[in-house]
This record gives sequence, structure tokens and C-alpha cells, in this order.
Amino acid sequence: MSEKPASASELVKTVPGGETIHGALYRYGLGILFAANVFGAGSVYILADTGANFAFSLLWVLPLAFLIDIALHDMSARLAVADEPLAEYLVDTLPIGGTTLVVSISLLSALWAVSNYAVAGAALAWLLPGLDNVVVGIVLAGGGGVAIVQLKVYDRVEAAIAAAVFAVFGSYGLLLVGLDVPWQSVAAGLQPAIQNEIGYLTAVIALLGTTVYWPNFFIQSSIKPTKEWTDIWRYRRDNAFGIATTLTIGSFVMIVSAVTLSEGEMTLTGPGEPLAAILGEYALIVFVLAAFLASITSATGTLFGAGFMIPQSIGQPTVFGDRGFRRTVIALIVLSAIVALPLLVSTGFGPVEMAIIMPAVNGAIGLPVTVFALIGAVNTYDDVEWYENVGFLAAGFVLLVGSLLTVQSLYETIVTIL
Repeated sequence: MSEKPASASELVKTVPGGETIHGALYRYGLGILFAANVFGAGSVYILADTGANFAFSLLWVLPLAFLIDIALHDMSARLAVADEPLAEYLVDTLPIGGTTLVVSISLLSALWAVSNYAVAGAALAWLLPGLDNVVVGIVLAGGGGVAIVQLKVYDRVEAAIAAAVFAVFGSYGLLLVGLDVPWQSVAAGLQPAIQNEIGYLTAVIALLGTTVYWPNFFIQSSIKPTKEWTDIWRYRRDNAFGIATTLTIGSFVMIVSAVTLSEGEMTLTGPGEPLAAILGEYALIVFVLAAFLASITSATGTLFGAGFMIPQSIGQPTVFGDRGFRRTVIALIVLSAIVALPLLVSTGFGPVEMAIIMPAVNGAIGLPVTVFALIGAVNTYDDVEWYENVGFLAAGFVLLVGSLLTVQSLYETIVTIL
């Protein structure tokens, strides 16, 4: 008989003296998990690179991402309330090719893990001069991901991820107090504008790909057996908290980078240089450590989506942390670490380049597929008002057009790096 992980509500009741902490995690832990998935190495380097190279001109993408994310999370929350996982909907709707499609985009999501483990390996090699070996660092980072999966209990994973996410990156907001920020230029950057330039268009889809994080929608649509929520407003509150936190911290990183970093190629320690300049060199060590932790948690949390999707695609019901879930995630962690090694050795991709490009690839391919699957699923399992469908379709149209406009730009960027 398969094992059944403890539910969140059971843990809240059984942890002596810890009801306040666990109660908060129960209410907002899913949002924290989603924030941690988003705010990994890819987001840090994409946001810093965008600020350094485009100043404030792409700030408008962040509020757009917030609105789109709210709409998409609302759809996946409705699926969660109905206990209708998105992957199962795709397989049922596409009896021929549905399983292949779900497995294919699951593997596509592993590109995030590939880039995150590459960054984690490089960060570990930087932190431990005696190690000085990115390959060994990647192996150790993959081991850390496996350890997170083996925690098994949902609340423990949320707590571990929360500590890593909020430890350092929120400090960028404090830096704004001491910097001479041109707030008029910041306001101007919130006005949408499109430029027909390869780097600019790639940056747009990379920002959308790393902030509107499509594996989160598969996770949320499958989470009811764990969260046990039947009230959609619980999901909406949790989603709003996670999305707002992520994009607020993201705006801090982009603005600080625009003010303090020079235009050019992003380096492993680049986003941490503003911290070091103001707080001292030790802050650079703290930044790289935080990037290492965020890379592991984001890589692992992203693969939680595949942990649901692949078993569901072959007709195997799964809940967070059960045997099928863990086996799938661990297998993809190992695969991601293995794939990262030849990419670093035999191509022009470095860890930072991978952290910027892989979210863009997912944004251009996996995100539009997921959006229109969500629209079909929520109209199948829920009563959707016409005006809600207008909003959902508008979000899908924006992402589809963005994907079509940037796919050539993305291709040329990848070819240039290779």
C-alpha cells in the first residue's frame, strides 16, 4: 500500500506550541513555494541583467506579469477546488498525443533545473576555494535537491524554502533607501514599449518566462489532497501574497541593478556587487550563498510540477510527497545535473547565460501551451462568466503574441552564445 504523507492541517494540530508558525505556513505556504520557484538563480540574473543593460525601460513587464499571473493562478485555483489536475485534463482531452505532450513539457521544465544546478555548482565552487570544481559543485547541489525531496512532508519543504527566499534578496529594498534613484525614470519605465531589437525582445520573454512560472499552475491544480482547501478565496489570498512578494523583490533587484551596475555581460557575482559596495565584501559571500540556496530550492520546487505531471499523464493518481512523486522528481534532478555538465563543457553556455536563456525558452514554448490548457480546463470544470473569459483570453493572447514575436530573437541569441 502506498504511503500517505501527513496533510498540512494535521501538522498544524499536532505540532506542540507551533500553531502560530505552522498556521501561517498553512495559510501562505503555497504562495511561498511559488515565490521560491520563481525567485531562483534565473530570476536573480535576469532581473539584474535587465536592469544593468536596459535600465528602467523594462519595468513595465513586472506589473503586466502580476496581472497575468493573478489571472492564471485564479484558473488553476478553480481546478484545485474541483480537484481536477491540469495534466489529467490534457490527457483526457487529447487521447492521442496527450501523454506525450505532458511528458514533453515536463522535460522542458527541467531546463530550469539544469540552469539552476549549473549556477549552484558555480556558486559552491566560488564559496569553497579548495573545491574549485563546478562539476563537483553540481553533484553536491543535486544531492541537496534530493535531500529536500526526501523531507517528504509538505510543510517542512515550505519552511526550508521560505528561509532561503527571504534571507537575502529582500535586502535590495533596503538599498533603495541609500541610493540616489531617479524616480522619474523609474515611472517612465512603467510605460509599456516594444523595441524591435534582439536583446530587448529576448529580455521581455525571459522576464515573463521567469515570473509567470507555468509549473506552478500544474502544482496548484494538483494540491487539493494536500491543502484540503475547498474555498477558492484561500487560494486567491495565498496566490496574491506569493506573487506580490516575488514581483516586489524583483523590482528592487532591477532598480538597484539599473542604478549601480554597468552595461555588459552578467557575471556570477554581478548582482551582489551593489550589496558589497555598501555593506562590505562579506555581503558578496552572503549573496553567493543565497544564490546557491535559491538555485537549489527553485530547481527542486520547479520539478515538483513534473512530479505531479508525469505520474498523472500515465493514469497514476499522485499526491505531494508520495512514492511516484518523489521518484519522478529525484530522477529529473539527476537528469538535470547530468545534462548541465556537457552543456558547460562543450558549448558556449556558462552558468549565468544558462540562467538567463532557459527561462526564456520555457516562456516561449511551455507558457503559451499551459495558458490555453488552463482556459480549456477551467471552462470544462467550472462555471466561467463571459467577462472572466475575456480576461483569461486576453492574458493568453498577450503571452502567445509575446512568444511569436520573440522566438526568432531567442533563437538568434542562443545561436550567438553557441
